[in-house]
Amino acid sequence: MRYLKFWILAVWVVALAACGGGGNPGSTSSTTTSTPTLALSLVNASGTTLTLNAINKSATFYAKAVITNASGAGIANQLVTFSTDFTIATLAGNAASATALTDSNGVAMVAISPLTLTTTGAAALSASATVNSASVTGSLNFSTSASNVSLTGLTKSPASIGALETSAVTVVGAVNGVASSGVVVSFSATCGSFSPSSATTNSSGVASSTYQSVSGCGSSTVTLTASAVGATSVDTTIAIAAAKAANIVFTSATPALMYVSSAASGNKTSVVKFQVLDSSSVGLASQSVVFTLSNASIASGVRFSLSGTTSTSAQTVTTDSNGFASITVASGTLPTTVTVTATLATDSAVVASSLGLVVTTGAATQNSASLSASKLSIEAWNTDGVTTALTMRVADRLGNPVPNGTSVNFVATAGLVTGSCTTVSSACSVTYTSQGTRPSNGRVAILAYLDGEESFVDLNGDNIWQSGETFYDAGKAYIDENEDGAWTSGEQIIDTSTSSSACVNTTNTYPAIVSTCDSTWSSAIRVRKQTVITLATSNATIDCVTRNAGQPGGYVTSSNCATTPGRSVSGFTVFVHDTNANGNVRGNQFGSSALYNAMPTGSTVSAAVTTSGATCTVTAVSPNVVLNSPNGDLHDIILSGAADCATANIAVTVTSPGGTSTTQPYP
Repeated sequence: MRYLKFWILAVWVVALAACGGGGNPGSTSSTTTSTPTLALSLVNASGTTLTLNAINKSATFYAKAVITNASGAGIANQLVTFSTDFTIATLAGNAASATALTDSNGVAMVAISPLTLTTTGAAALSASATVNSASVTGSLNFSTSASNVSLTGLTKSPASIGALETSAVTVVGAVNGVASSGVVVSFSATCGSFSPSSATTNSSGVASSTYQSVSGCGSSTVTLTASAVGATSVDTTIAIAAAKAANIVFTSATPALMYVSSAASGNKTSVVKFQVLDSSSVGLASQSVVFTLSNASIASGVRFSLSGTTSTSAQTVTTDSNGFASITVASGTLPTTVTVTATLATDSAVVASSLGLVVTTGAATQNSASLSASKLSIEAWNTDGVTTALTMRVADRLGNPVPNGTSVNFVATAGLVTGSCTTVSSACSVTYTSQGTRPSNGRVAILAYLDGEESFVDLNGDNIWQSGETFYDAGKAYIDENEDGAWTSGEQIIDTSTSSSACVNTTNTYPAIVSTCDSTWSSAIRVRKQTVITLATSNATIDCVTRNAGQPGGYVTSSNCATTPGRSVSGFTVFVHDTNANGNVRGNQFGSSALYNAMPTGSTVSAAVTTSGATCTVTAVSPNVVLNSPNGDLHDIILSGAADCATANIAVTVTSPGGTSTTQPYP
């Protein structure tokens, strides 16, 4: 028994030694667990905890977090994050969340305030921190209430200003009767504007802005208003003096082009407009403007048109609500540049003159008219629908444009021509189209005509014909179908005048029937011009020609260049025309009774040496296209000058625009 007790004691000692882990048997160890806490509350500016958690903008409030250990001691230097609903309240001035460090007592605080002076509602406030890797949080609910906002002391300086001037405006904002910052004030005016239109009161409770008047505020009293949410608005008035005119500008002349009073058509009057402006370029109403005409304008017969009467005297006009003043100007008998001057009646230094207003004579005259065609010869002897453009150009007796929209008529002896056109920039165009029965000679006479006046020599410069001044009687217009320069029975007469005097103008640059003039200048004639369009064949006739001073026209033709003096080592000349034997070009220019029509305009002419082994070469054909003429063309075949150029075979080829080629070998 005694041995059993000894054994049990030994086992217990060994077990006790094992529990010591080999440490110093003379020491002990232990751990102490510390759990931190976070307490969250709302306090006022003096640190007193709110019992109802209700805040407003009338006082200062804080969110307070206290972090302590298990024994209740504050833990310093801990980062605390506060957050709340930003639609209800703000933290640290103007944020939805904010941070702060705990002090030596474990306290961290941030300011909390309702979003606005009038915000009413409730929200949750939370705070969180991490202490020794342990997260601690706290939260509470709170409410906000609106503050009592008022505005007082609305002032302006200066108390009266002129149009376009400024005045400084201030107002005091109070919360619950105490001048406070943070009150948002809006400024408005019955005329003019504020900059800024909204301002927040400063630490003294004052909000400031600047009032800016505009020209339309002149000669009136303007009401200025300050307002804030939750407060009754306050008003004051400011006297605004009338704006002063700073400038006058020419704005338009409608139309800018007039025609002399004697013109058969076109505008004879123009409305000239100016605008009176203030220093901000806004139009000023009820300003007196004096209009005058330049001496040169008056000398040309220009005058003011005033409700059925005319005058060259100065005229006074009052500006409308937008600052515009206008007057009507009428043309005279002479073309001129018109200058209208506008002067402010109350200040002669404010002045402007018109620009770009012109009077032109306008009536078309016979000597200034011309008629042209894009193609005077077209490949249309056997083809319908071939076209050419015809353009009539006219001008008045001083070379100025006639009124836009002046009508020009066209007639043709065969085919189809557009009947009329109206001028733009003193010209207009129509289209001639091949169709129907062709004239046997392949030539179509086209006449263009319009109303106009006879040309005359203006000796005294007044632009009016007077007895004793030379003029050019035009005579009765007709279509010179056979191109002989004299009217023949059957040729179409255009006008129906019955005068029978001999014509002063004996030149026949336009169709005029002799002995149909009236021996006096006329402002109502048919200004006319004629041209001839050739309906050419596709095949060509190519004749060799040489000069022969003894023949009419100075040339003779031959189909064998080897027998004519015109062939040399430097080349020879060919005459190219179409194959219509009835062509009726007047003049016997090649010394025979045969008459010729041109190949189609744009046909090409080429040549090549066909003799085998010849050293002669063709260096050029000049011109190498058929020119724009209704009559045949001369073309020089230029050779290299080699000895065999006098005898080598040369093939001349003419190709029409439609692709038909005709080749004539020489000799």
